[in-house]
Amino acid sequence: MRKFLFASHGRFADGIRDSLEMVVGKNEDISTLCAYTEDVPDIKVSVQKFLASLDSQDDAIVITDISKGSVTNEFITYLEDPRLHLITGLNLPLLIALILESPDTVDTKELIRTAVLESKETIQYCNDILLTRNQKTEDF
Repeated sequence: MRKFLFASHGRFADGIRDSLEMVVGKNEDISTLCAYTEDVPDIKVSVQKFLASLDSQDDAIVITDISKGSVTNEFITYLEDPRLHLITGLNLPLLIALILESPDTVDTKELIRTAVLESKETIQYCNDILLTRNQKTEDF
């Protein structure tokens, strides 16, 4: 079974889960870790508890907020665990792509690679898009 953990500095993980649920509905396989809050006074202990809660057949997809940040670094120490898949760059398009795919249809590594590529394409500087469209219109 696929389990998801959104992990962030502060309450960002809770907020993005709330937004995701507005789009795709509630999902019992999603949990959050809001580091450096009163709920998570010790990130090391919280990460260990999460990993201990997994069954041997589970795939745990952990999405953190900042590459090379302290939350990500804590999970990196467990990457030898074959159940753990770590992604940085927590954002809504990435989560939608990961959550909407049926766990039975795609290999977890393939799912992650595809979702990361698709979500990168959603990051746009809209001013440049508008400028490009206006230039094309003026050329005709």
